[in-house]
Amino acid sequence: MTAKAIWSQPLGTAPSAWAAAFGTEINSLAAGSFALSSVIIDNTTNLFTDGWISAALGAVATGTGSPTLDFYLLPLNQDGTTYGDGTASGTVLPGPGYYVGSISWAASRASAAQTGQMKIPTELPPNKFKLGVVNNIGNALAATNTISFASDQFNLNG
Repeated sequence: MTAKAIWSQPLGTAPSAWAAAFGTEINSLAAGSFALSSVIIDNTTNLFTDGWISAALGAVATGTGSPTLDFYLLPLNQDGTTYGDGTASGTVLPGPGYYVGSISWAASRASAAQTGQMKIPTELPPNKFKLGVVNNIGNALAATNTISFASDQFNLNG
């Protein structure tokens, strides 16, 4: 059998439809805290290789310096229940090997809604995974926020 990779959509078009990557666990997330998503992203059928993260924050004031949301990709382990190293919660972060990037925000910005997005720079795992986020904005997140995921339509299921 010869394996091949295919584009499932024309080059240069937008990623697939955006879908929620987090539930309510990111709402009012304290500064410096980690949240593991309650949403499971299943890549076992499509085998997409590339993904995007988009964040739309409710009204929040950013801190000084370099405010960011830092993202982690945590694959489902062989035990079928643990994602990543299984240690992440509250202020305990996953190991550095799970870090996939950050969305930067304007520093010292008055309370306002903000949006940003990033491309995940590593290949997506060919199984189920969850995203994790660390709030390094400088203040607690707003009561309502949206973080979404979309895949590029390049897959290994050709």
